Amino acid sequence: MKDLTDIDPIVRKYLSEEALSPEEDTALHRWINEGEGRTEMLEDLKNNTGRTRTDLTKMENIPNIRPWDKFKTRLQSEGIWLDQQPAPAPEIPPFRRRLPIRSIWWAAASVIIAIFGSILFFTQHRTPTLTPPVVAEDPHPADIAPGGNRAILTLADGRRINLDSSANGQLAQQGNTRISKTADGQLAYHKSSTEEKPTSPAYNILSTPRAGQFTLTLPDGTKVWLNNASALRYPVAFTGATREVELTGEGYFDVTKDATHPFLVRIYRGGFVHEGSGSGPESTVEVLGTSFNIMAYPDETTQQATLIEGSIRYSGAGKSALLKPAEQSLLDAQGNLATRKKVDVAEVTAWKEGYFHFDHASLETTMRQLARWYDITVEYRGTVPPQEFMGKIERNIPLSAILRALEGEHVHFKLEGKKLVVTP
Repeated sequence: MKDLTDIDPIVRKYLSEEALSPEEDTALHRWINEGEGRTEMLEDLKNNTGRTRTDLTKMENIPNIRPWDKFKTRLQSEGIWLDQQPAPAPEIPPFRRRLPIRSIWWAAASVIIAIFGSILFFTQHRTPTLTPPVVAEDPHPADIAPGGNRAILTLADGRRINLDSSANGQLAQQGNTRISKTADGQLAYHKSSTEEKPTSPAYNILSTPRAGQFTLTLPDGTKVWLNNASALRYPVAFTGATREVELTGEGYFDVTKDATHPFLVRIYRGGFVHEGSGSGPESTVEVLGTSFNIMAYPDETTQQATLIEGSIRYSGAGKSALLKPAEQSLLDAQGNLATRKKVDVAEVTAWKEGYFHFDHASLETTMRQLARWYDITVEYRGTVPPQEFMGKIERNIPLSAILRALEGEHVHFKLEGKKLVVTP
């Protein structure tokens, strides 16, 4: 099946107990067999039609869920959805079964996506069953929208360009380098065809706020994805023997190969030295051409460099390690350097693909990620038992949807403005 959405009409016919053609029956069984948990999921949808309608109604009023209009239009065209005031929603019964830990790719059918939003799968460890609590209806629920493409570009002369609101096209000219915002909302540097004598390097800084992210292409073609609360300092043209950039926060690098000009990333956790907020690079990544992820937030316990493909040398605290693909270097606050092998790179780079991906993540680790993406503060009240989370959730949904997935018998959440209160 070329497009997973091809299964949509077949699933809808099945849920409506309409007769399937032999071809449709074959396609449905093939789709069911391709993913764990799909049989149980379809039966649950089939037996809970009241909840299906209720959840569709709720989805209409949740902002920033991009697929909604497509789903609603589709349902309207088939006479399934009518623009009218729905009857009072019945109470949503909680699930009484444990979801499988492996990924349940139930996002193929539009009805299924609409009902379950962007939560592909989630389960909380140390809890015998996944039983989301019944949420009381609130006419004015508190919620916080997810982050998005937001960044500030600081030019060599100190001018600042807000990339959120700037139009596509050329933004500035730095020496013989043209800076532009592309049609897909990314930042790109293009060297002019006319050569100029190299002068002292001119540096730009791309910085993302909390609840922001951005992508840029450097003058050598290297592509960098910046996560939230991060900054990258780089020259507008690479002219020396090495290609050097500076990073604070988190970034994913896809480096253009150039064996004669090694690529260096100098990593800071407390800000850049030239801004007066840093004390020198804590570590360095050297590479000839490869893909890797660096995470160096000041509120994290370790600084991490994870190799996706190729080869890099990670150096810090007077020590170094040569990494192979799927290996990760960790540097702690005491200067201890360790290397993890067979790392789940999908978990490390999930943010770049638009997901939170937790694999035995502690409550504190999970909350730090949410705090940066939703620009909130987190306060713990009372003693919350140790929690571990496993799961994969899209980052483009409101905070309340994620909190409902995380909440369990021993951990509860309450939003007080921009503060998230965590209680046992």
